[in-house]
Formats: sequence, C-alpha cells, structure tokens
Amino acid sequence: CFSLQGCQVQGVWGKDMKVLCYLVGLSRVPWSLPVMVVNLDLSQNRFSDLQANDFHNLSQLQVLNVSQNKISTIDSHTFSNQDRLELLNLTKNRLTDLSSSMFTGLSSLTTLLLSHNSITNIEPHAFSSMKNLRMIDLASNKLQTLDSMHAVFMLRTLERLQIGDNGLHNFLTKDLRGTLMNLTKLDISRNPLSEIDMASNVFQNLHSLDTSYVGEGHSITWFFKDPCFLNALKNLMLSGVNMKPAELSGLIRGLSCSSLENIQLNYLNLTDSDNLVEHICSFQPNLTFLQLRGNNFTGLKEDVFKNCTSLTHLDLSMNNFQEVSKLTFKHLHFLQVLSLAYNKLFIVSDDIVQMPSLQMLDLSYNNIEDIFMNQSASASKLTHLSLVGNQLIKLFSSSQFQALSRLVELQIGKNLLLEISAPFSPSLVMLKSLELRKNKLTAIKKYTFVNLSALQTLNLVANQIESIEAGAFDGLSNLETLLIASNNIGSPLLEKGIFNGLTSLKELQMFSNYISYASTEKLKRPPFLQLKSLQIFTLNSQAHTGLLHLPANFFEGLISVKRIHAGNLAITTL
Repeated sequence: CFSLQGCQVQGVWGKDMKVLCYLVGLSRVPWSLPVMVVNLDLSQNRFSDLQANDFHNLSQLQVLNVSQNKISTIDSHTFSNQDRLELLNLTKNRLTDLSSSMFTGLSSLTTLLLSHNSITNIEPHAFSSMKNLRMIDLASNKLQTLDSMHAVFMLRTLERLQIGDNGLHNFLTKDLRGTLMNLTKLDISRNPLSEIDMASNVFQNLHSLDTSYVGEGHSITWFFKDPCFLNALKNLMLSGVNMKPAELSGLIRGLSCSSLENIQLNYLNLTDSDNLVEHICSFQPNLTFLQLRGNNFTGLKEDVFKNCTSLTHLDLSMNNFQEVSKLTFKHLHFLQVLSLAYNKLFIVSDDIVQMPSLQMLDLSYNNIEDIFMNQSASASKLTHLSLVGNQLIKLFSSSQFQALSRLVELQIGKNLLLEISAPFSPSLVMLKSLELRKNKLTAIKKYTFVNLSALQTLNLVANQIESIEAGAFDGLSNLETLLIASNNIGSPLLEKGIFNGLTSLKELQMFSNYISYASTEKLKRPPFLQLKSLQIFTLNSQAHTGLLHLPANFFEGLISVKRIHAGNLAITTL
C-alpha cells in the first residue's frame, strides 16, 4: 500500500483497489482519488454535504462508506455514474429528507445503510432506480408513521428491512400500499408501539420478526386476521416487550400456522409460576433455539421442558438459579448448547455433563466453589466448558475433569485458584485451549500439564506466579501460544530451563513481569534456547527497576522470530 493525500491505497491498480480515507479531517471528497477505486472509505470525517461531481469519475466503485460525518444534504444525481455500486453506508449523519433524485443511478445497489440520521421524510420515488436493493437499514431515525415509509414498501426486491427505534406508535399492515413478497427479515424493535395488526397478507415469506423492546412502558396488542399470514415465520424476538405471560402465550399460540424454530424471551420478568415455557413448547414443538435470559427464574420443574424435545440451544443466563440437575433437562435429548451464566449456582450436579448431545456448557459468573466431573469418561460429549468468574479455590485431583474426554476448550479464569495440586486428568487428550487467567496462582508445579498433549493455547495471565518448576510444561509439545504476562516472574526463573520441550511454541507473552539484569554479560543458560519455532515475543513493561540491561545472548535460539515487542522498558545498554 502507499499514501495519497493522507489516505491509504491498497490493492493492485485496477483490481480490487481499496482507498482508506477515514478519520483524516476531510471536509471535501479528494479530487485526486484513483479512478479505478473499487472500495472507498470516507467515514469519520467532516463532510456536511455530498456534491454532484464528488464521485463522477469513480465509475468502478462498488463499496462507498461515508458514515459518521455531518452530511445533511446530498445533491441530485450525486451517484448518477455509480451504476456498479453495491453498498452505500450513510450511517450516523444528519440527513432529514430523502429526495426522489438523491439516489438516481444506483441500479446495482443491494445494501443501503441509513441508520442513526434524523430522517422524517422519504419522497415516493426516492428508491425507484434501485432495482436490486435487498437490504435497507433505517433504524434510529424519525419516521413515525408507516405512510412516511411508503417508498420502502414499494421495493419488491427487498429481503431485509430495519426500521427499529423510529418512534412508530402503530404497525398496521392495512396502511401498507405495497406487498414485500421477498422480505425475509423485519426489525421493528424499540418503537413505542401499542398495536401490531397483521390484517393483510403482505409478509408471505417473512422468516424473522424482531419486536424486542416495543411498547415503551405501555401494553401492546397483537391482531391476526388470519394466523397463516405469517406461515413462513421461523424466528420471533420478543425480548423486553410489555406483555404479560398469558398474552405472550396467546400470541405464540396464535401463530399456529408458523413452525417457529427460534424464540427470544429475554428480560421479561418471567418466573417459575408463569408456566410459559411449557405452553410455548406445546404450541411450537419444532423449537430449536430458546432464550430466557435476564428473567426471575429460581428453579424449574422437572418436566418443564417435556414438550421441548427439539431444542438444541437453551439460554437461561442472568436468572436466579441456585442449583440445577440433569433431571430438569432430561427430555432435551438434542440439546447441544446450554448457558447458565450469571446465576447464583453454588453447586452443579456432575451428571449434567452426561446429557446425550450437550457440547457447550456455560457456567460462568456463578458462585461455584467446587467442581467434580468424574463420571464415566465415555459418557460426556462436552467440547467447551466455561467456569469463568466463580469461587473455585483449588484444583485438587486429576479426576476432577475425568468425564470430559472430548473437551476442546476449558475456561477457569477469574476464580480464586491458589493451587493446582495435581496434574490435569489424562482424559483431557483432546483439550486445545486452557484459560487460567486472573486467579491467585503463585506456583506451577512439575508435570501440571503433562497429560494435555493436544494443548495449543495456555493462558496464565494476571496471576501471582513467581515459581515455575522445571518440567512444568512437560508434555506440551503441541503448544503454540503461552501467555504468562502480568505475573511475578523474575530473571532467575528464566535460567532454569522452564521452556524446555515447547518445540512448537509460536507466541510467548511475558510483558509486565519482573525481569531485570545487572549487566549485558552473557548468561550461562540462555532462557529461550529451545524455542526454535517462536515467531512473536512480547517483553514490554517490566516492573520494579525495569529491564535496564539486556544480556548479549538473551535472544539466543530464537531463529524463527518475526516480531519482538519490547516497548516501555528502561534499557540503557544492549
């Protein structure tokens, strides 16, 4: 790439050329832009308008980003020579009116982004030249009636429409003059709606409807002249709507012709006694995704999911659960992803990992003090487990994760771990990523990771590690990334051969430790002699007196290194 009047030009001349002029203080479009530019980014500047000749010579343009400026006017025919433009981003400007000639010439445009302006008026033929427009985002404007969006609903090619946060008080399909035959996704969220009326069959192919946070403090009424008007609907977002459980139940029951697969019911103050979950699943037996985040559940009945046998993803995070059992989920034979994050769990039944299809379990940010998953190693299909942000103090047994023979990622960061007193289980033969950051570990013992032969990433950042025994990293011949920054590691520790055996290591982060030397004199045992594959080494910001001197052979052995980050040091001699 090379520079052009404060802009960056990337790509081959005449082929996929990209010009980046964002955040450079421009108030006018540069006149000397390469005529073969395909992708032009003029965002985060100071444009107040776009003039007719600004892009006249840029006939090859396919992507234009002028978001986050102060554009209030766009001259007629500004884009008359942009018949190849496919994406136009005008997000976060000051537009108030869209005229009939503003977008003339954009015959190939497929995506138009106009959110976060102050648009109150769209002239009837504003989009008439856009014969291929598939997606338009008008969210966060001031289009308070459907009549003000008449031009939008005449776009027969439109597939995705976002008109959330506009101040709409009613959504009545009888007010629509067009029929969006191809529309598959509609977002009307965050409008102060009091009524949603599906009195006409204008959304025959709608797959996704987002009505999250509509109502703004008052109740909302739905009306269906015919429940089959939304027979193609698969995804329904109802998070934060002002509707009672009985009303929600009635709504979902009313969609009897739809075969819903994804329902979001987050932040609705739902409780155990509402019985909403049982009703939803009986009305929509093909449901695969169910979100119940941010409600007031404290416990769930044993058969609450009896009718939810098709569920593959279940989000119960941010509730008030204190304990859960496998029995709660006994009917969910196909459940693959379960989130119980941000609850008040202090204990988790070890049989929960034996759910027949469960692959991802999120138990982060609870009050769990102990975890013991030592059932039959063949029983669990779990591949990802998060225990971040709990109260674990000690990993005391090699059998604690014995049941998790298929585990690929284990996260135990932000706990209170003081010690890992036994090697990790030999069952963890498939583990590739282990996170132990932000605990209170002071030492890593020999053979701690010896059984983790497949491990590729080990994160020990922000502990209090000051001791690492020789052999602590034995068995990690496939480790590629080791993160031990922000600990208490000093220079003497490096000379004990602690990195021996890490033959595949490509990245080592050691910033913010306590490495320092009295002189540039050669070391008897260069610390990184075995790291022949290391490519990225981060050493900056050493504490205490800082790294004043660098031994002459400090980097010896790093024959593959490409980048060394050594900023914010106090080096006086090399």
